[in-house]
Amino acid sequence: MTWIKILIGFGVSLILFSCEEEVVLDLQETDHLLVVEAILSNEYHALKVSLSYSQDFYSEPEYTRTGDATVMISDEAGNAEQLKINENGVFLSDSWGVVPGEKYRLDINVDEVDISVKTIMPDKVEIKNVQFVPSPFWGADSLNAFVEVEDPVNVDNYFRLFVRELGAPKLVEYYLVDDSFGKNDVISMPVYYRNFAVGDTVIVELRHLTKDTYDFYSTLSDNANGSFNSIAPGNPVSNMPPGVMGHLVSYYVDYDTLVVPDVAGELE
Repeated sequence: MTWIKILIGFGVSLILFSCEEEVVLDLQETDHLLVVEAILSNEYHALKVSLSYSQDFYSEPEYTRTGDATVMISDEAGNAEQLKINENGVFLSDSWGVVPGEKYRLDINVDEVDISVKTIMPDKVEIKNVQFVPSPFWGADSLNAFVEVEDPVNVDNYFRLFVRELGAPKLVEYYLVDDSFGKNDVISMPVYYRNFAVGDTVIVELRHLTKDTYDFYSTLSDNANGSFNSIAPGNPVSNMPPGVMGHLVSYYVDYDTLVVPDVAGELE
């Protein structure tokens, strides 16, 4: 009887495997859209712009920046600067400095197409305090960071947080926080996904985002973390004009570097 069951199972397996067929979707070629990757911040080279074009689904992955373009940054006071391109094909500002609350406009002329997009520089929000407490998941020897931020009053605020040990690579993380549940108060951001030890030198980077930048990162995160049960990824929201992909990201960043103390702080 056992041999009969084995033979039946073997026969069913053959039938199932014989039904397999590679399916290639007939995805027609699409227009190659301009992709603008632009960052405006209070860091050195306040504006960085990369230009490229989208590819077809079955094309060999190839990322080539477009350098034949004119890129300008200006503010409402009439100041303007034409960005210069470096050896890596990235357009950079030489001497531009941002002012919190100021409105800026990015103008791009590429392949006889004019693109204009506006943004505002968020206010500076400083890191108020960083505490390290024993991890609830990995024991007392593993410490988690709690980053405290004083939420600016009477406005909606949006943040992105990076926390890493000195010397460790800066990973693409979408730790995004808004002040929906802590408006006009101190916001505590627990970092449970990274563990530290006494004596580690830790770098904390807090970015105060515009609302559209927060939404852009949120949709990127949804696409990156989608599961088999989620809908198919789509293009992230964009502040670019129709027919142009990418985003003009705006944020004001504050840094803190500290050594994990001998005695981990206790949250009040």
